[in-house]
Amino acid sequence: MAIFLHTKINTLCKQQKDREQAINPLFYRIYNINERADFELLLDKPGLIINDHVFDQVKELMKITHPDQKLNAQEQEEAAIQHIKPLLIEEYGVWVYYPWSNRLVHIVDEKEFIELRTSRNQYKITREERDLLAQKKIGVIGLSVGQSVSITLAMERVGGELRLADFDVLELTNLNRIRTGIHNLGLPKVYAVAREIAEIDPFLTVKCFGEGLSESNMDAFFTEGGKLDLLVEESDGFDIKILSRYKAKELQIPVIMEASDRCTVDVERFDLEPNRSILHGMVDHLNIDTLKNLKTTEDKIPYLLTMVGLETSSDKLKASLLEIDQTITTWPQLASSVTMGGGITADVSRRILLNTYTDSGRYHIDIEELVSNKTHEITPTSISPISPAIVDFKNLSKQFVVDHTLDNTLNESAIEKLVSAGCAAPSGGNSQPWRWVYKENTLLLFKAFNDHYSLLGFNNLSSYVALGAASENVTIQADELNLDTKITPFPDKNIPDLVASFTFSNKTSHSSNKKEFAPFIHTRLTNRKSGERRLFTIQELQELKVATEQTKGVELTFFTEEQELNEIGNLLGEIEQIRLLEKQGHTDFINEIRWSEKEAVETRDGIDLRTIDLTNSELAGFKVSKSYNVINLVKQWNGGGAFKKLTKKSIIASGAIGVVSIAGKENIDYYNGGRAIEQLWLLAQSKDIAFQPMASSVFIYARLLEGNGELLSEEGCNKLLALRGSFEKTFRITPNKKELFIFRINKISAPEITSLRKSLKETYCILKNES
Repeated sequence: MAIFLHTKINTLCKQQKDREQAINPLFYRIYNINERADFELLLDKPGLIINDHVFDQVKELMKITHPDQKLNAQEQEEAAIQHIKPLLIEEYGVWVYYPWSNRLVHIVDEKEFIELRTSRNQYKITREERDLLAQKKIGVIGLSVGQSVSITLAMERVGGELRLADFDVLELTNLNRIRTGIHNLGLPKVYAVAREIAEIDPFLTVKCFGEGLSESNMDAFFTEGGKLDLLVEESDGFDIKILSRYKAKELQIPVIMEASDRCTVDVERFDLEPNRSILHGMVDHLNIDTLKNLKTTEDKIPYLLTMVGLETSSDKLKASLLEIDQTITTWPQLASSVTMGGGITADVSRRILLNTYTDSGRYHIDIEELVSNKTHEITPTSISPISPAIVDFKNLSKQFVVDHTLDNTLNESAIEKLVSAGCAAPSGGNSQPWRWVYKENTLLLFKAFNDHYSLLGFNNLSSYVALGAASENVTIQADELNLDTKITPFPDKNIPDLVASFTFSNKTSHSSNKKEFAPFIHTRLTNRKSGERRLFTIQELQELKVATEQTKGVELTFFTEEQELNEIGNLLGEIEQIRLLEKQGHTDFINEIRWSEKEAVETRDGIDLRTIDLTNSELAGFKVSKSYNVINLVKQWNGGGAFKKLTKKSIIASGAIGVVSIAGKENIDYYNGGRAIEQLWLLAQSKDIAFQPMASSVFIYARLLEGNGELLSEEGCNKLLALRGSFEKTFRITPNKKELFIFRINKISAPEITSLRKSLKETYCILKNES
């Protein structure tokens, strides 16, 4: 039984495929004796469905032919009978057979059909305009949005010939926006649309390019049977979008494109402006040969996003971009948007063909803006100030009492070398939280601003790590200058922003080996490149461990196994996802990124976007993430997996992950830990080891566990608490040990671009003796 059913289904499917090519209806005018014979054979066809309402059509025709006469029902019927004579009613007009549905429909013939079907267009579209439009040829590439456009053009009878190009077949996922039935699944889209047009108006000419548009058939599509008068471009293919426009420009054919998001309508009047740049000049930089070599989506994304206008897209579309390949597979589209876009595109197409609209441009008909609540609750996108206030370090330094028993005052050149070394230290987000004052014989290091109200800035702990690293650089540079350094951390409790004081004396011995790291102070950098994972030897990792643990209370643990890195990638990825979906975390992210080269040069701080190793799609994701409205939508959808994925990608591409821990949790412990981290980093730099901090989890947990989750949402706190057990287990955190710093290392080439530093003029001054 099962075999029989399978065979029968296969046979029926084959018969169906034989009918797939049928897109043109057959006409029978049975007053013609030859056609009558064929018609009579057709009537014997099994399952034939007949629809005969031609007499009602003739009655309606009588009514619209004499609009000034109020014919009653009997008068209408009598007028119709007289109109049909001398033919019999079954001979009048034309019988139209649709082979794909086995339907036979009796209608008035072409001239009367057009008059009757377009009668309610009158004066919106005059008869003269209708007849002019009937001479026009329109090409439609892409039949998702293009299907709605094509059907609307046919309904209004805008154009006498439609050329449809699409290589795809109908799938169930298309039916959220394409108006067709499930019986058409598997049918080429061009045939489905052609059939629907024929069922609306069998007298329209429809030509199908079921293989889609390509360079090999482009001439036929544009010129065979007469040159197109208008191109409606709705292709998903980037190369076809460009190549079809070059062809349209060459032939001086106007182009219209509609993107369903915010109903973006794009018009290019190559007929009136033959020298106009395609896509309004947005892809002028793209060489046509380069275009042909763009094979992958990653290659095409920068140009696609320029074309669709990412900056002017809706928040929901931007948020959806972040979820592609995470929770969805492609861009979302809605039937309401596609249908509206079809109507608007048909309207603009008609006016282009009638030459009543002659401009080029890009337009948005955003229904959510036009029909919306009149009052909006204004939600601030930022909690902390974008630029924290700088402490008055010059005046604060006046309060500090210098030890006058020391008489080794440095010259200005030596001071600048020391301060320059300190300013080359790493800091979270390249915030550079230091200001320096040289007062008489003492160098003072101030915490430049209060970072407590950034999500990762709880109690300024991350700043103290950076200030410790800066202090270590000063001691190394002093060693290079043959100076001994005396550091006093937090030397005056009455000046809490004063983190350290330094005094210097001529070196009396050569026991220190710190000077060997001096050449790497200014070459040390954060390397965010992913690259290929390269393993380290036990000896290499042990050397880094020993150097770090010279600082009392500091411990370094490495993780190198593939399974360990996968676990760490998942864990840190989830924490990073939580951080960036938090409102304050998002604000910090936006504030620390320098989104353009111009911005990076002007501020000389923050993280230059170009230093982050991003694919084109990841870069697009970063850019759309600038809007908190976008992030809030992602959060509502329980999304954001792209943030996790980006972190995990970096972790699993690492040669090793390192965790620095400390025994205490006071400011001095973080400061001393920062000194140890800088020793570690400079040693890695000297051995050409790529080094990148991955420490946001450290400081977000400091805020959660020691700051009662201030600035975190309840949801964020709960999620972080749920992950804490795994965090401690994975990183081997014990009650007498606290995480300080997490980083990744690898063996890859140095980045071409590095983040900048502020000038000494902005971060340092010499306080003259006023006595």
